[in-house]
Amino acid sequence: MTRDNSSSERQRRYRERRQAGLRVIWLEIDEVEVSSALERLHFLSPQDWDDDEAVRRALNKMIRAFCRAVDDA
Repeated sequence: MTRDNSSSERQRRYRERRQAGLRVIWLEIDEVEVSSALERLHFLSPQDWDDDEAVRRALNKMIRAFCRAVDDA
């Protein structure tokens, strides 16, 4: 039964994201390269390079900033 609850919860979150225009993607990255780039671009604090959640937030911020810059071009 837990599996059904888990899959129904995932489905609910998926539908909410799609309604909000969001999409989840999985990326395989070189953690040193990405963390270093995010630090140089001031999206990530140097002490957070090994914090997965901080890196995720920094990548989201960077992508949003890039999209806004492209829209303004």
